[in-house]
Amino acid sequence: MAAGPNRKTWRWRANPRHYRCHVLGDVTFVYNHLSGDTHMLNLVSIALLNLMAERTFTLDELAAAFPAHMDVSADECPPGVVWRLFDELDEVGLVERSGGA
Repeated sequence: MAAGPNRKTWRWRANPRHYRCHVLGDVTFVYNHLSGDTHMLNLVSIALLNLMAERTFTLDELAAAFPAHMDVSADECPPGVVWRLFDELDEVGLVERSGGA
């Protein structure tokens, strides 16, 4: 389900109408209405999904915004970590491309 190669100008979002969340302790179960799959997300992954549900981002914008969203420094949450988490959400179909050339 991954979008494949990515361009810097592409914008991404999470569409809450496409999934439903159930929190159980530190784990959130996310049911994807489009695929019929359920995924287990930790606190960091669900935080990224929630941030992406607020507005669209390029991957660079997402990497810049996520540390502040988590209330940590950019050193504690480098872009590579955000990109890896994004790739995982993309792979399971929880984010979608929403524009950009």
